[in-house]
Amino acid sequence: MKRLMLLFCLLASFIACSDDKDNPEEPEMPITDLQLPTVNPVAGDNVTIAGKGFAQDCKIQVKPEGTAEAIDATIVEVTDAGITFKVSAEVAGKCKVILLQGGKSYELGDITFAEVPDVEATLYGVFTDETATSVCPIDVTAQRRGKAVFTLDSDIDGIVADNHGVVYYKAITFVDNKSTYELRYYDVKAGKGGKIAWADAGRCFSIATDGEKLYALTYDTENYDINLYAVGRDGNAELVNTYSDQFELEYIRLYSTGGTFLYGEEYMFVGLRIDMGSDVYHVSINGELADDYYDCVAVVGMQKSYHFVKTDGKHYVFKNNEGEEATAQSTAHEFEEEYEWYGDDYNNPVVATIDNYFTDQVYDPTTGLIYGIFGEDGDGILPFDPKTNKVLEPWMGSGCVALVYIKK
Repeated sequence: MKRLMLLFCLLASFIACSDDKDNPEEPEMPITDLQLPTVNPVAGDNVTIAGKGFAQDCKIQVKPEGTAEAIDATIVEVTDAGITFKVSAEVAGKCKVILLQGGKSYELGDITFAEVPDVEATLYGVFTDETATSVCPIDVTAQRRGKAVFTLDSDIDGIVADNHGVVYYKAITFVDNKSTYELRYYDVKAGKGGKIAWADAGRCFSIATDGEKLYALTYDTENYDINLYAVGRDGNAELVNTYSDQFELEYIRLYSTGGTFLYGEEYMFVGLRIDMGSDVYHVSINGELADDYYDCVAVVGMQKSYHFVKTDGKHYVFKNNEGEEATAQSTAHEFEEEYEWYGDDYNNPVVATIDNYFTDQVYDPTTGLIYGIFGEDGDGILPFDPKTNKVLEPWMGSGCVALVYIKK
């Protein structure tokens, strides 16, 4: 009888241990004072979950109801008071929010994402999410983007649009760890686009439009001249001008600020970034469209970038401090006639100082404002009013990487 009782106890103990293994305890939630949003957010907007204990290296996933796969969210900010993230614009409906932290996963609860609303605007932004890069209309005042007009399958360096709803952009693709450059277009009205089969697209470093045509600048590392072309969507290109080298520098490659330049009535204006290999120099050039000579302007040390914008009545130049130890600051300068750009603070005085980076500006005549990418993280949007030379409220953490005005 004693042996039988001992055998029974051992069997019961084995069964209990098996149950523990089959039903392990849930990991203890590391977040205290957890509070999910009470208002349904729109996909693409910043979402903040309050709580204490979020680690700086944690991750957030959302799992839409009825799907097997969870989607990685983009972390915007982690603080002692909570975490802010955003999901791609394609996410909609009820989603389970999952925290990945310390090698474990925790369900934080459910959030229902509202569908992305229609936004009527002529200012568009390029947004890079975990799943896609999209071009969307944006309302900076409401800090909201609308439904994607089209998506990109590459990184970009420069985007412009003509007066007929055709968007042109310089695409960067990576093959075998090497970058290649292509010119592409998208016709918003027709709803289709494609590659511009231009032989010199690989040497194109900047694009612009006068509202009717696409213009492109190329560099030449043999004689270091700069060529200006008018490029058609069929790949046919007409040489407009060749500007003789003024730098006398054996550079590796030329780039331009934001990948675009200003094509005026009699002049073209470019903020150049000169890649020397070990050093990078920033200068501005302005050249007459009918002459082969350009003027070059640079500050001492060549560590200020330049970007040119034309409004309805004036031209603006925004200079940004560059370099590893530079103070994040931008200055705005204005001039009326194209020939009045001299590049010095005496002839083109500072009309506004912005205590942060403010780059890649675009003018939207619908609102009468200049918009640019803002902040050290490069994902904010800042409106600048040329009527008062003052900045308005920025949209921080927008996720926007480039701006373009598309005429209705």
